[in-house]
Amino acid sequence: MEFKEKLQLLRTNMRLSQEELANKLDISRQSITKWENGQSFPNIQNIIQLSEIFKVSIDRLVKENDTCMVRLFCNSNYPKQDIRTFLVRAKNSTYAAGENEVLPSKPNSHDFRYAEDDYLYMDTYLGGQRFIGEECVWIKNNAVWAMNYYGQSLNENFNITFLKEALSHVSVSVPFRGPEFYQKGDYMYLCQIQGDFENFSGEEKIYCKQEKVYICTFHGGLVL
Repeated sequence: MEFKEKLQLLRTNMRLSQEELANKLDISRQSITKWENGQSFPNIQNIIQLSEIFKVSIDRLVKENDTCMVRLFCNSNYPKQDIRTFLVRAKNSTYAAGENEVLPSKPNSHDFRYAEDDYLYMDTYLGGQRFIGEECVWIKNNAVWAMNYYGQSLNENFNITFLKEALSHVSVSVPFRGPEFYQKGDYMYLCQIQGDFENFSGEEKIYCKQEKVYICTFHGGLVL
């Protein structure tokens, strides 16, 4: 993504007109128009001011890539807390609840889809006793967060109903898999996580009468 495109995207998402942005920079509206048309480029002082206004680093603002997108979607318009709460609602409305399954995107895959306004969540996995999958969140069709996971049931005592019940207790503070600890009857679910929402890894296990019957590892974070 070029600077002119980033500038227009950042400005419109902050709901600023060209004139309003020009007033903040103490320049003419025509200068903003030329920047967004690619006819000219701001000087270093203006770049610094734009960086402060949009809360985006200078490096991410001027380099021709898409890394400003996550910063944009995680600012005051789309704070990380909103992404977390949406993620919890999405998880509790798809695999854990056995709802919102859609047509497979790959041969023999299982796909779940959940959307709210600008937000979209999809979970796709392959396999059965051994499985691998990916969850992802998009905002306005831009991927902002993703998680990969791989796991397996270890013997016939594995109970998928218990797993889904544990996963339904996912929290906003750690919206990745299930809670740190959950127990019901003979079954016990444990989940350990390292890192934070931006970059994390973890492992979940299920025990039946103190025998390990299931394990799954996962990792992910914000998509830059």
